[in-house]
Amino acid sequence: MNTNIYAHKSGPVSKAFLQVVGLTDANLVEVSDQKSADIVLLAGSDDLRALYNERQLFCVLSIPGQRVVTNQPENVCLLDSLKLFEGNSGIPHLIELIERRSKTTTESTTPKVELPKFSDVATFRKCYSVLVIDDTEQNLRIAESVLEKHSVTVAGSLRDAMVKLGQQHFDAVLTDMEMPPDKHYSSLNLDHYAVDEKVPYGFAVVLEMTERGMPVAVVTDGNHHEGWVSAMFDHIKGATVNGQKVLFFNGIGKRWDKALKRLMEE
Repeated sequence: MNTNIYAHKSGPVSKAFLQVVGLTDANLVEVSDQKSADIVLLAGSDDLRALYNERQLFCVLSIPGQRVVTNQPENVCLLDSLKLFEGNSGIPHLIELIERRSKTTTESTTPKVELPKFSDVATFRKCYSVLVIDDTEQNLRIAESVLEKHSVTVAGSLRDAMVKLGQQHFDAVLTDMEMPPDKHYSSLNLDHYAVDEKVPYGFAVVLEMTERGMPVAVVTDGNHHEGWVSAMFDHIKGATVNGQKVLFFNGIGKRWDKALKRLMEE
């Protein structure tokens, strides 16, 4: 059985790797589209966070002098380009992962995710321009649904939000708390964090947005019995930062409408 592999930004290193793997029994077939691949090959970790998903196996060829933290998820295989045939870390390990995943993968279609429907959507005295920041697509769609009577702009990261802030000023900002580290900040890159690891980015959003004159509501659905940030919100419900109102929510799910109501009209 063949396994499709996509070489991202294919170059001499990745081509040489594919030729070497071709000498084994891995039966890899190179494809030109990531969507149709079982494995995504990267020469270096620079683009890993941008491409990562839970469905595919990611093979990262490390180059001399590049450090990548090792506590990556199971579907990220880190290979030292100088030690490709060492059993515990090289190509044999990659082939083992391929065989393991092929045994556990079943043919199925991904079910369409239905957005929750709410009968108690908050009503407002006026309409607001709102920026909603969350790294989960479904949470952004919920925001568009429950805030459909407002002017809603969504952003999947702080960097995305900053781009949209350059285009307009908002009446309010609603943000998630735990989000993946921004790859554009070197101190938060894969040298220090796993590709699926999240950090309390909401604090940075609070500081940035209030300094720009906008009130902020932080809406987290984290488990307050396991996460220290969410546990803080059991006791700290709000604050004034840079002269702006800031509210913290950890028990309303992703009810952006309720957060906006409390932030702007209560």
